[in-house]
Amino acid sequence: MTSKERSPASASIAVRAADPVSLQGAEVLLRGSEGTTLLPVDQADRADVVLILANEVTEETMTWMAEASAVSSNPDMRIVLVADRISRPRLARAVRHGLVSVLPRAQTGFPEIVEAVVASRAGGAQMPGELLRSLVEEMRTLLRDPGGGVLPGGFEGREVEVLRLLAEGLDTTEIAVKLNYSERTIKNIIFAVTRRLNLRNRTHAVAYAMRVGAL
Repeated sequence: MTSKERSPASASIAVRAADPVSLQGAEVLLRGSEGTTLLPVDQADRADVVLILANEVTEETMTWMAEASAVSSNPDMRIVLVADRISRPRLARAVRHGLVSVLPRAQTGFPEIVEAVVASRAGGAQMPGELLRSLVEEMRTLLRDPGGGVLPGGFEGREVEVLRLLAEGLDTTEIAVKLNYSERTIKNIIFAVTRRLNLRNRTHAVAYAMRVGAL
């Protein structure tokens, strides 16, 4: 077996990063790590694990997770996040997209990242105690207020915001300005919801949201 062939026990990895230096560094190191196989971008839907490197988790980071979940052809796909900060509501959303491990970026070396990636494929999970407590509190909040989580039809709150503005006739540029997102983020939200719910296009998504009572 050559070094480029995948061992049956290796974990296939797709990487997203907030900056090109982190992305290139992670890709170089993963290629040389035993137990992992780095996938090209056009095969990311087959990944066992999606590794995301960020500083603070933003809406763009959340969109990456939503996209990974929406396009994955692997029912066991897991997400490992390396970041310094993530808010409690975003942590809860990320878990719904497949997040299983969060590693503090400032305190984590590459061997620990590889270990977490390999472990996540085998069912492992890793999360700092304060984030785990935050997640428990967020789950308690959602149990007290079920409407604060996933809405009818499987929509999330920000997806409904976007679809409501589409229904009002705004285009993606106008929606981006109104919600203070980038236009790319708006397009990614629309893409993620149509893929996840098997909808043909944005018009179909608006009609479906209205039919199930999300709008």
